[in-house]
Amino acid sequence: MTRTTTSLLILLLIAPLDNMLWGQTESTSLSGPDVFNVSYADSPCISPDGRWISYTHVKANRDNDRFERSFALYDTTVSDLATLQEKYSFTGKPAWTSDSRQFAITARLREQHFIALFDAGRRKPTSLIPTDAAAEHLTWSRDDEQLIYGSFVKKPQERLVKLPAKEEVKDWAPPVIEIDRTIYRRDGKGYLRHGNTQLFHLDVASKTITQLTSDKYDHPGPYSWIDETQFVFAATLYEGWEHEPRNDHIYLVDVPTKTVSAVTNFGGVMSHPSASPSGNSVAFLGYVDKGHSYQQTDLHVLNLDSGTIVNHTREFDRSINSHTWLDEDTLYLQFDDHGVGKIGSLALSTHEMTEQASDVGGISIGRPYQGGTFSVSVKGDLVFPEAALDRPAEIALIKADNKQLISNVTTELTRERTVCPVERFTYKSSFDNRPIDGWAVFPPDFDRTEQKKYPLILEIHGGPFANYGSRFAMEPQLYASLGFIVVYSNPRGSTGYGEEFAQLIDKDYPQEGDFQDLMSAVDYSIEHFQADEDRLYVTGGSGGGILTAWLVCKTDRFKAAISQKPVINWETLAYTSDGYLYFTKYWFDGTPTQVPEEYRRRSPLSYVDKVTTPTMLMTGEQDWRTPITEAEQFYQGLKLNKVDTVLIRVPDSSHSIAARPSRIWMKVNYVNAWFNKYR
Repeated sequence: MTRTTTSLLILLLIAPLDNMLWGQTESTSLSGPDVFNVSYADSPCISPDGRWISYTHVKANRDNDRFERSFALYDTTVSDLATLQEKYSFTGKPAWTSDSRQFAITARLREQHFIALFDAGRRKPTSLIPTDAAAEHLTWSRDDEQLIYGSFVKKPQERLVKLPAKEEVKDWAPPVIEIDRTIYRRDGKGYLRHGNTQLFHLDVASKTITQLTSDKYDHPGPYSWIDETQFVFAATLYEGWEHEPRNDHIYLVDVPTKTVSAVTNFGGVMSHPSASPSGNSVAFLGYVDKGHSYQQTDLHVLNLDSGTIVNHTREFDRSINSHTWLDEDTLYLQFDDHGVGKIGSLALSTHEMTEQASDVGGISIGRPYQGGTFSVSVKGDLVFPEAALDRPAEIALIKADNKQLISNVTTELTRERTVCPVERFTYKSSFDNRPIDGWAVFPPDFDRTEQKKYPLILEIHGGPFANYGSRFAMEPQLYASLGFIVVYSNPRGSTGYGEEFAQLIDKDYPQEGDFQDLMSAVDYSIEHFQADEDRLYVTGGSGGGILTAWLVCKTDRFKAAISQKPVINWETLAYTSDGYLYFTKYWFDGTPTQVPEEYRRRSPLSYVDKVTTPTMLMTGEQDWRTPITEAEQFYQGLKLNKVDTVLIRVPDSSHSIAARPSRIWMKVNYVNAWFNKYR
């Protein structure tokens, strides 16, 4: 073990757990142990008549180090709140009948799966219908007498060499694993089981379940009924689908005959089909594939009689994240705009968009990403998770232009702790003078009237086609509580600023423009926020991890850096990532053997000999999006050049290394320890 590594470990271990690196426990500032006081509200669903609102209460549990979920049901007529019986584990959103008298939800008790039926207002299920596996995307028929859903069905693997009988092997070595599928593992899921998601039909009165499909393709939700016997969904039910990441079809299922037929495709992405109230047309999200690394997702409507498809948001320069019909001419749409989640209503007849809600999201607790879903009643009552800078998400209800919060789950975190102030700002990139949005999180003692300077952390978002915004996030808050100014921004390639802005990095990422956008945020902070130019630090994850590595390859202005779950060598990523079919087709013009110079030009590993900045690497050991071999290459490259570095391997972790509460705390501890070493 090197002296550097030993020093870091001593720094992490000298303090008792609850006081680790945080100073005095009587401080009112947020600190590491507060990750276990995090609660937020998510996944609201309103009944068609607007009386009932269900949502998920997510709360950190210190005992098992998990974010646990419980389902709450709110009665708007009496402002009464109840929790569904906690005997069962519930997943997915409730599916309401059209008369709002009943809802269905997926339930589990130990190893047994169920479809649970609840009467409105009841805490206990009125009926439990066993299923072989979890039911996904439960959807009521228009007559409220049937449910359709998807469920995984195992399929025996056809092995090249058959396994011996179990009674023969006894204490032999474990059998070898055969892999011959094109897509065989996914980040967060690991090596995929053999089988597919098939379609199922439930006759509610008789409790009879019928399997509708049994082929070799996945039949994913959501599903949408067009009448009492037929429904639609989007999928890729054709040979060679693995090599066509952006070529979906919309399929129609006839329940009585169990037939599945393609309705249409238009050479691109088609997702989330939803039938209009009359059933005559289907709205879906997507775009015609033009081969760019990023394309705007638009709202299209398919006329089932004529087969024509109309793009209704072509002139609305924002990607649509989700949609819901209000009536035959009106849909509610969710989108991001300059780091703010919004919901608008779109009139199909005029293409006019009217904003209905802002500050949607706030459910990404670690870092300030967008997220969240919304729900609308037949009368237009709207519910959504509302983001704020001073708390995690609560559920908001907008009814007759009056907004109120119907949940109150975040006070345990905020009533006794001081949330650090956050300021939004706009600056210009030195690369091409483009305006860029940024946010600064200040330490509790920050005072503009003093001449004191503060160390600065530049925190870079991933994606890169994503965005940070005006939302509470635990990691920047904890860094600021430790005395850092934390700055994050939406450099070119970020979403929520139109297709042209996102496509500035099309098949050219990372690039000089990325570098200048980010360094201009640093320069702005030095000039306006009292950031100390001699104490600059940088970190980021995934897309932010590669940009962190890119920055230290290009400049020595940072005293230390932490590159989390990065891409370091595009050539090796192309042959190890679970997204290899996508990256080689849409992020590059070919494979590494076809255009090797492009892969090397955009790889930080090509410039590792230029790095002098002490740089830590951190990746999950089960990360299949940016495998840990990426971080290991940079670590060893830095070691070869005698640059101070540490490699942090996160056990039992996928690409989401902060998915458990303690891992947020762990990340902050390592960031603080590494940066303090050079402070």
